[in-house]
Amino acid sequence: MIKRWRGVLSHPYATRLVLTNLAVRVSAGAVVLSLVLFLEDARGSFAAAGAVAGAYGIGTALGSPPIGRLIDRHGQTWTLIGSALLHGLALLLVVAVPTAPLAVLSALGAVAGAARPAVPACVRSLWIELLTDEADRRASYRLESVVLELGFILGPVFAGGLVAVLPAAWPVVSSALIAVVATLVFAATPPSRAWRGTGHAERGLTGPLRSPALLSLLTSRAALGVTIGAVQVGAAAAATAGGRSGVSGVLLGGFALGSLIGGTLLVVPRDALALTRSYLVFSLAMAAGLVPLLIPAQLWVLVALFAVAGLSMAPLNAAAYEITDLTAPPGTGTEARIWTSTATAGGTALGSAAAGPLVDAAVPRTAFLLALAGALLAAVIAVATRSLLRDRVAGTLVR
Repeated sequence: MIKRWRGVLSHPYATRLVLTNLAVRVSAGAVVLSLVLFLEDARGSFAAAGAVAGAYGIGTALGSPPIGRLIDRHGQTWTLIGSALLHGLALLLVVAVPTAPLAVLSALGAVAGAARPAVPACVRSLWIELLTDEADRRASYRLESVVLELGFILGPVFAGGLVAVLPAAWPVVSSALIAVVATLVFAATPPSRAWRGTGHAERGLTGPLRSPALLSLLTSRAALGVTIGAVQVGAAAAATAGGRSGVSGVLLGGFALGSLIGGTLLVVPRDALALTRSYLVFSLAMAAGLVPLLIPAQLWVLVALFAVAGLSMAPLNAAAYEITDLTAPPGTGTEARIWTSTATAGGTALGSAAAGPLVDAAVPRTAFLLALAGALLAAVIAVATRSLLRDRVAGTLVR
């Protein structure tokens, strides 16, 4: 696989595309935790912090798909630049007015989420254009899953490390600046500037959502998002309860490290039956891996338990990426990829918003119980819709 990744990176501008994508992923991995830590410090309430983090996710869920449709129609450059600048401005305003009414902060969080740069979806569109070899394209899915996990390793560690030594506003400010600068560099690359969508090709009002198979995948991803949101708030609460809030980044970094290991070792097959079966198996494994988090443990033991919980995440994501591309109707690729991320972000918002009051009223482990419930629901949906996914993927592969 390393050899294949070298082949992918040997293409012109590929390294720049990967590095800017990684930077945006680091910002995405840091921003929710940064908001939670900053607002809990400023307002003394995980409920308020979770509400703003939840609004950020809801904004992503509502705003990102229209941005994807704009990109599919008009290209990447100016849509990416405009959204990145709005994203950064909204985050900086949260830092500027932390004691404003919760409704104002939630609105700013929603704007920041809605304008979150769509670099990950765009880079996958560029791989389809740049990589003519099928094996290289498949390697790019694995590479994308590794970049995702590196972002979620480095992002929380970055946020937690900064808040341990600097004022709590610094992680939010840094996340905003990283996202803006990386997106501007990405949008300036010749492949991104040259990429053109399909103009005003017929998509219908619902775009990629007219695919029942894609809808079933999105539902499962939304349930998984609840798990992610609850784990993020649970990590912050567990670290704060242990008197070391900076360790929250290490806990989430452990989760992402486990995911990175799983993504490196586990293979997602190509044929329709094996691909959909893998998605089902990894969904079940995800739920099983969360069970140990319910056991009371010291913070440094929790780091290892978080790593175990994350083992199935990267291969599950890689399978979801490929199923998304194989089930999306023609001309809706960017929007479909964003819908997949949006479904996850929407679930994450719900998980964050629900977990905040739970940990305020009880103990951090209640957030992990919510995370387990979300993973179980995602697995049930995967089991119930496996035939629908398999048939759609098989039909696309035959064509």
